[in-house]
Amino acid sequence: MEQYNAASQSSGVYPLPQLEERGLPNLPSLKLGPSKLGPDQATSRPVVPAKRVARLNEPLSARAAPNSQLQPREPLPYALPTDRGPRPPRGMAPPGRFSGLRVAAARTPSMVQTGGQWLQPTSARGQARATQDGRGPIPTPRSAWPTGSDTLASHFDDLTDFERTEILQYKEVTYFGLGAEKLSTLHSAGEFNHGFDDERGDYNVVMHDHIGYRYEVIGTLGKGSFGQVIKAFDHKKKCEVAIKIIRNKQRFHKQALIEVKVLAHIREHDPHNDKNTVRMLSHFYFRDHICIVFEVLSINLYEFIKNNNFKGVSLQLIRRFAIQLLNTLRFLRKLRILHCDLKPENILLCDPAKSAIRVIDFGSSCMEDEQMYTYIQSRFYRSPEVILGLPYHCSIDMWSLGCILAELYTGYPLFPGENEVEQLACMMEVLGLPPKKMVQDSTRRKLFFDSAGAPRVVTNSKGRKRRPASKDIMSVLKSSDVSFVSFLEGCLRWEVSERFTPEDALQHPWIAGEPSNNTTASTSRASSRATNSRATSSSARDNGRNSNSTPRDINLCATNALTALGPRTASDSGQAYASASTHPNEQVPRGFLAIESKARRAR
Repeated sequence: MEQYNAASQSSGVYPLPQLEERGLPNLPSLKLGPSKLGPDQATSRPVVPAKRVARLNEPLSARAAPNSQLQPREPLPYALPTDRGPRPPRGMAPPGRFSGLRVAAARTPSMVQTGGQWLQPTSARGQARATQDGRGPIPTPRSAWPTGSDTLASHFDDLTDFERTEILQYKEVTYFGLGAEKLSTLHSAGEFNHGFDDERGDYNVVMHDHIGYRYEVIGTLGKGSFGQVIKAFDHKKKCEVAIKIIRNKQRFHKQALIEVKVLAHIREHDPHNDKNTVRMLSHFYFRDHICIVFEVLSINLYEFIKNNNFKGVSLQLIRRFAIQLLNTLRFLRKLRILHCDLKPENILLCDPAKSAIRVIDFGSSCMEDEQMYTYIQSRFYRSPEVILGLPYHCSIDMWSLGCILAELYTGYPLFPGENEVEQLACMMEVLGLPPKKMVQDSTRRKLFFDSAGAPRVVTNSKGRKRRPASKDIMSVLKSSDVSFVSFLEGCLRWEVSERFTPEDALQHPWIAGEPSNNTTASTSRASSRATNSRATSSSARDNGRNSNSTPRDINLCATNALTALGPRTASDSGQAYASASTHPNEQVPRGFLAIESKARRAR
């Protein structure tokens, strides 16, 4: 290579085909000389000086030159460390390397190890200059992180027997849980996946152990029928993430693949991440479990309501949430994606002091033409067509949206049925009887109606019977805000063809910011509701909001301090929303944060 660099200083040379035939490397950095057209006027060959041709065709032994005749080369564009720093503490990873290795004092994440030496590539400008100087392009450096075989060689005693084989599959190792109390694996794979799983198929999470030789387990965020969500630290990107670890069962495995497909489709069509959906950062297999990595968010809207003592929130804030959710549903409808489990638990705040939200849990989602289940949605937010066994479309999410906004206003579910029969009875109590055609087309009508088509009268656990059309939405909400009530009525229509689409809802006066002439001050929910009644309703709420047979996620958030954005008061007038800011990152009004400060003092 020294000879090539010396020979390439003269212009007008080009690597000949004979070089490859003689086993010599190509010289892509050499410059093209002046070219002439061949005799057929169709080909062009670079003109190479005769001396150069003779020189290149000489035997290698004849071409060897004394070192004194070689042109001196510039220093290599690498930093070669000459000293080695102290060994870092156990379990800690110094910048750019993994825990436990001795590193040079000036080493950076971009350095690589080659032949026992640490090399740092130059900048892009330095690489371009090196190419122009005739040294050839600098090869792309290998990863700054060690491979599995590197880690095995340097930390053989720190790995379990299972990991010594498993780690060889990984091209990069950024963390391997040095110092963690690792599970003692079994030799038989039939014993609950080598001992990594419990009898339910959930992965046995160990604090500070690794997930995929990259993520460090630092906490648990929740557990559900699908599996569990853990909080982890990404040692490669140096940030916290939430990892959804799917149960090691065929049913959940299959549904998780659909979720990954939906999330990837969403990410592809939302490059700027402005559609208010949770961001899937990556996904991978680890010890027979599908793992999906998400961004970490704050509390969900159910916790938000609960932290506010189930008093409901102002119309200003509800409108901010509604606009973001409608933009999400419009985006999903354009992609023909059904969420199928929209509820307060699956809507998370990005920041506890701001109104920006993200929709999570696409574990029950499907494409409109690839529906897998007939029994979907949590009961309190389940649409009538799903209850009656009718075909369903994206409009089921608009029904759920109406129920969610009503609950944000009152603090309690709009249709709190104890079972599916009472759930439909709750709907009929407020909305009246469904159209006859819906009843006739229902595959489950015998469960809800008698032979004459009349609804069956049911009595709930409190001895209460619900009569059709005995209430209306305005009386249930205890609100005289005509515009808000009109918006909810558009979301909660029996007929799918008459129900609001996201595009229709975004044009409604309550959303578009046009004040209504018939709105009056909203009355707040009675603050003296009996404590025992609240506890009973809360228990029923928990049962109803979790009654979904399909795999579902729980909140991807840490349970932080109380961050309620303010209770609904009598000062919330019908025209207040007209001047309310809808920017999702706007700071919450100061008065709203007083509740948070009070709660923190109470803790």
